[in-house]
Amino acid sequence: MKRALTTLILLLFAPSAAALGSQAGWVATGSFFAPGTGQFINQQPGKGAAHLSTFLGSIAASAYYQNHEDFIEFDDRYDEDNEIIYTTRVNEHADLASRVMLASMFYSSYDAYIERRRLLGNRNYNTPAHAESLQSLTLAPFNREYLTRWTTLAPLAIAASTLLIGPDDGWVTSFEDGMSRGEAAAYVFPQHGAVAIGEEAFFRGMLNNSFSHQWGERWGLAASSVAFGLAHTGEGVSANAAVATAAGFYLGWVHQRNDYQLGESVAIHFWWNVMVSLATLRYGPEDRTAQVSVAIPF
Repeated sequence: MKRALTTLILLLFAPSAAALGSQAGWVATGSFFAPGTGQFINQQPGKGAAHLSTFLGSIAASAYYQNHEDFIEFDDRYDEDNEIIYTTRVNEHADLASRVMLASMFYSSYDAYIERRRLLGNRNYNTPAHAESLQSLTLAPFNREYLTRWTTLAPLAIAASTLLIGPDDGWVTSFEDGMSRGEAAAYVFPQHGAVAIGEEAFFRGMLNNSFSHQWGERWGLAASSVAFGLAHTGEGVSANAAVATAAGFYLGWVHQRNDYQLGESVAIHFWWNVMVSLATLRYGPEDRTAQVSVAIPF
């Protein structure tokens, strides 16, 4: 998490602040580093307070769980040689808090950016500025319209195939402190809900939209996809930069195809991550007879 965030700041936000170079761009930058800032500037104090309190609360929760005696540090949690994940209830709580923290930065940045464009009447922009609420994006993975489109079903069929991977061919999970497989699976849904909403709001809703306005759809899609790739390190079971960039191209293309509305991209991102993550929970080390390779979520 820390390395991914550092990479994003150094390789993405320094040039982005200058590239966006507008009122909308600067309020987005402010809300990225201090969620709620852009909302206060946009004269939405209630929303700004909600974003800021969510951010600070998730930081406090993450720190609390990471200081717990049962917390497993990252280097000890992922055994990459044997492809084993070690987890506890404390780690799952910490993961959820950390993902909400990062999602609050991403979503607040997007929300401030879109609202500022709307306040300015979207003048001089070549792309639309759709205001999509947190509620609508939260419900997007369960929207029947999205779940019946081939553009959603095609990638999810690929993700579903990871559920067929046997214990000898992928990552497995060792459950510590008496945690059950069902408990671990329950954490997957809110964790990846936060990831899907936050990352899609930021990389597609803000960056793909802004870069496409500035450089046209092809170059805008390329730039936002590379930015998405650079924000992924490949550590543990996360995607590496190449895989994430490819995923970014597809999700960005769907975003553009939908007139820059986020719902379907959120649905794809959510279910892909959920299915691939559930695949790592199906077996434990005791189910193995050999060690081989892995499929990873983005």
